[in-house]
Amino acid sequence: MGTARSALLLAAVAVALTGCGSADAGEDAPPSGGPLVLMTPEPGGPPLPEPEPFPEEMLELPLVTSEMHAVLDEVQARWGDHHDLGQSEISLDRTLIILRWHGTPPPELTALARSRDGDTFDVRVDETPFRNSELAEEAGRLVREHSGVVHSAWPRTSGDGVGLGVDPSAAGDDVVAALDRLGITSRFPLFPEAMSPPVAISAG
Repeated sequence: MGTARSALLLAAVAVALTGCGSADAGEDAPPSGGPLVLMTPEPGGPPLPEPEPFPEEMLELPLVTSEMHAVLDEVQARWGDHHDLGQSEISLDRTLIILRWHGTPPPELTALARSRDGDTFDVRVDETPFRNSELAEEAGRLVREHSGVVHSAWPRTSGDGVGLGVDPSAAGDDVVAALDRLGITSRFPLFPEAMSPPVAISAG
């Protein structure tokens, strides 16, 4: 549970980094400098963008409550290995948890959300267009096949496509148009952003 809790704390911070600030946090915008943190890189997997330093105002955000952790921990314990479970998200004002599922969510998940809804925070279940695992696999393919151009790739929190970090020198003035020029295609929607390569952190 400790690992899941730490990842979910990072997810709450990721909400701020991706510009999601309220009960509308389920609407993704291309990330301005960091990945959607619920996804952690696996050995040999695609690199993720280097996060920017936390803005000072983030230190003043309300704390994620133990009740919110309990919801997220229960979801992870019961459905963490299910291929249809998507990324969860907490709003900046800590009034909303968004749970995500590809397709129709199981009745038990809907019941869990309703049982916790309307106390000190609300819980909502959103359906995603694509599976998070499929988006993660596609992110890895894009990095492998376009090495040196696509520095990083990640499944978007809302499950609607793949975010891309494209080298600014290759992206030019129009990073979206550059995808066609560079032959970068996918069966999933792509959300590119001109982004410098992640900086390696040296040990010691």
